[in-house]
Amino acid sequence: MLPSLELRGLHSHIGSQIFDPSGFEVAARRVIGLQAELRDEHGLELPEIDLGGGFGIAYTSDDDPEPVKIVAAGIVDAVRGECLRHGLSTPRLSVEPGRAIVGLSAFTLYEVGTVKPVDLGNGASRLYVSVDGGMSDNIRPALYDAAYSCLLASRSSTAPPVLSRVVGKHCESGDIVVHDEFLPADVAPGDLLAVPATGAYCRSMASNYNHVPRPPVVAIAAGSSRVIVRRETEDDLMRLDVL
Repeated sequence: MLPSLELRGLHSHIGSQIFDPSGFEVAARRVIGLQAELRDEHGLELPEIDLGGGFGIAYTSDDDPEPVKIVAAGIVDAVRGECLRHGLSTPRLSVEPGRAIVGLSAFTLYEVGTVKPVDLGNGASRLYVSVDGGMSDNIRPALYDAAYSCLLASRSSTAPPVLSRVVGKHCESGDIVVHDEFLPADVAPGDLLAVPATGAYCRSMASNYNHVPRPPVVAIAAGSSRVIVRRETEDDLMRLDVL
């Protein structure tokens, strides 16, 4: 070990977008088991453990994550129980909730450009709805096949719902924003669509794909709004050019 480093604890990360809290409890037991081995074999009883993140959030109406309080209580009980079983002092416990904090804090607002019905055969059809964004501002559907929901945000509609797919402007077969959603049949160019739960891993992973400038970030509270990250411009895209 380098003399400039101080070993403070153990870290575990079991994945992302996890809905079953039992996985965190299993991880806690295994980390505390390793803590006991370190004590028994090397005389080390480390003061901290970090059980990582990965708490799931509701990206779609089908997602039903456990409340954070329930997940946290299960982790704490598992850590305390294992420490008691091994005769260890309870270490300082930390977690990295990440998207569970910021994921639901934002949504992405798109403007509809073109609407096109597509015949799927056997009497079925899907409405393709193109918007003024896509894989440049949210790469997750193309990269991970991630699922999102969306809704018509600029007006109310009494039109019947139709199976729809929201696609981006980048002329790529994988440029899909929302794979399957039921939108009003009268959705039209100029309408606004809101895609919830884009506060994590969207802006941070956004790019200038095909030189498309990134959109602004607007904070909204108590009926007022302000720009906190301005929209990119063409000047921004060219500012690295050496003339």
